[in-house]
Amino acid sequence: MKKSRESTKSDLGTATHSALKRMTDIHLALQSQQLGRTLPLKAKDLAQKHDVVNRTIQRDIKFMKEIWGLPIEYDRGMGGYYYDEIVTDFPGVKLTEEEIFAFLVARNSIERYQGTNLSEPLSKLFEKLVDQLQISHSDHIKRVKEYISFKAAGWAKGKYSILDKLSKSCRDERFVSFEYDKPWTGKVLKKRVKPIHLVNHDGAWYLIVSENKKDPAPYSIARISALRAHPTKFESVPFCIEKFMKHHFGIFHGDTLHTVKIHFDEYAAPYIRERKWNSSQKIRNLKDGKIEFEIIVIDLIEIKGWIMNWGKHAKVLSPSILVDDLTNDLNETLNLYNESKY
Repeated sequence: MKKSRESTKSDLGTATHSALKRMTDIHLALQSQQLGRTLPLKAKDLAQKHDVVNRTIQRDIKFMKEIWGLPIEYDRGMGGYYYDEIVTDFPGVKLTEEEIFAFLVARNSIERYQGTNLSEPLSKLFEKLVDQLQISHSDHIKRVKEYISFKAAGWAKGKYSILDKLSKSCRDERFVSFEYDKPWTGKVLKKRVKPIHLVNHDGAWYLIVSENKKDPAPYSIARISALRAHPTKFESVPFCIEKFMKHHFGIFHGDTLHTVKIHFDEYAAPYIRERKWNSSQKIRNLKDGKIEFEIIVIDLIEIKGWIMNWGKHAKVLSPSILVDDLTNDLNETLNLYNESKY
């Protein structure tokens, strides 16, 4: 009688898991032998432990040597196997010291998510990976956190449970509905949309959705509540995040492209030169260390706030709508301070 496809898959998964467990045991035993704790590893000892024949263990060792490239040798005099080079990483994942360093730097980046619901699951994930990869805890690796850190200016308060549910809806192409606290208006909108992409911008999560015939638009996850994932599926929506963000200055998405030109003085110029906001950006050098900065953006809200941060060191040349908007905001700000004089 033939086995069902599900049964065959189950058997294959069990066999693969058993083989990986045996090879992990072999690796740990060879590491122990490498440190002088035991004699060369004998196939028959592991075969007895895992209740398999010697040939199975020999096949495992051959796989580890030929496919994973581990430096396993056979000592004919002792009748056992050993590592003839120092091996500190997980079998099959040969990590260089630079790669280990990069991994630990990434682990330290969890600091950016302190205070958020992502902090705990990220910490657990990295600790599991450290254990699985068996990364060597040498002194200079232990000290990575002493000289590299990540500090966020703030973080969004979106819940991990919402992020998790939305990610599955994006993956499975299923409708979602939610209530959305629309900024500035004080209104709470009820939405039923097609979730198509999740993007993290400057430490905050946003859901890109498709609704009716409108262009895709971002919604802040921190403002989403009463989320419901529906079983109803929708047809795939063609979407490219790089194309969507091409003319963004931040995350806001408008419907009109604006060419913005700004003069920055010699104080601000070095800081502007060292960053890039999107591919349309151009910088023209002027006299006395000043620059003219030009960029095409699809919304003016975020670039306006950025310009105001530079105060007297930045002067907008165009478009006129942005010049007028900034002038009005600055005049109203001055009026606030004039009204509050002692």
